[in-house]
Amino acid sequence: MGETIIKIEHLYKTFGSGDGQVKALQDICLDIEKGEIFGIIGLSGAGKSTLVRCINLLERPTSGKVTVNDQELTALKAKDLRRARRGMSMIFQGFNLLMQRTALENICFPLELSGLKGEKGWRKKRAMELLELVGLPDKADAYPVQLSGGQKQRVAIARSLAEYPQPQVLLCDEATSALDPTTTQSILDLLKKINRELGVTVVVITHEMRVVEQICDRVAVLDQGVIQEQGAVSDIFSNPRTEAGRRLVMPSGEKIHVLPANRLVRLVFNGAAASEPIISSLAIEQGIRLNIISADTRTIGDKTFGTMVLGLPQDETEAARALIYAREIPGVTAEEVTEYVQ
Repeated sequence: MGETIIKIEHLYKTFGSGDGQVKALQDICLDIEKGEIFGIIGLSGAGKSTLVRCINLLERPTSGKVTVNDQELTALKAKDLRRARRGMSMIFQGFNLLMQRTALENICFPLELSGLKGEKGWRKKRAMELLELVGLPDKADAYPVQLSGGQKQRVAIARSLAEYPQPQVLLCDEATSALDPTTTQSILDLLKKINRELGVTVVVITHEMRVVEQICDRVAVLDQGVIQEQGAVSDIFSNPRTEAGRRLVMPSGEKIHVLPANRLVRLVFNGAAASEPIISSLAIEQGIRLNIISADTRTIGDKTFGTMVLGLPQDETEAARALIYAREIPGVTAEEVTEYVQ
C-alpha cells in the first residue's frame, strides 16, 4: 500500500427529511493513494457526483469524515477549508469556461482570484506553460465558442492546474461524457500524462467502464449510494463479485437461454496472455468442439481480462477433457455454471 492522500470514513449524505428523505450516500469508506488514478463508477443516479462533491466539501456530508493530505476537511472552519481546497481542483462534463474570456484569460482566472501578489506578466507566463502542457499553445487568444469540445476540456484541465501551489488532486466528474470516442481517448491520454509527469492524484467519476479500463489503477463500484466492491481494475474486470459489478462489466443484463442438456463452463480471464489461441487449441489440438455462448473480454496491455461462457460437449468424456484443459491454462479460471447473467 502507498501513502493515502484521500481517506473517506463512514460517510453518509442525506437530502430532505421525513417521507421525502433521500439517502444519497451510505457508509462510504475509501482510501485513495497518492499518485494513483482512482475510478468511481456507477450508473446514473448511483450517487457518483454527490460523492465527488463531498470529497472537496462542495456538499457537506450528513456524517462521516473526509481527510485530504492529513487534514480532516469535515472539521475545518470555513477559512481553513478554503485554503485546504486549493490542494484540489475539479473538471466537469460541461467545461464551465467563462465565455467572455479567451483560453489564456480563463486559465489566468484562478491566479487572479488567489490574491497572490505578482505581475500580470507572471500569470500570463504560467497560463502559457499550461496551454503548452495540454497541447493548445496556438489557442491562447481563442474564445470558448471558437473551440471544439475536446479543446474546451483541455483548457478546463489547464485552468484546474493553475492554482498556486499546484493542486495535488484532480477530481474529474464525467469529464469525457460529452465527447466522441476519439476525443475521449485524447483527454484520457492527457490525464495520464498529468498524473505521470506532475504526480497529480486523479479521481475519475464515470459511468463508462471503457474509461476505467483505459486509465484507472483501482476502481470502486457505486450503486444506490453504496460501495458494492472495490479493488484493482483487473480484478473487477476478471471477476466482478456483485450484481452491480456484473452489470457494469457485462452491461446487457440478459440471461442466456440454453437447452437443458447443455453444460456450461465460465472462463474468467484474469491475466491470460492475449496472444494465446485458447479456443482454437481446444477445437484443433484437442479435437473438442465447443459452442461460444457469450464473450466479453478486453485486452489491457498484453493481458486478457473478462469472461467467456462456453457450451460443453454433451459427451461426458469430452466435457471432462475440456474442463481439465481449461483449468490448466495460466491466467484463466474455469468453473461450471448452470445459469449465467451476461
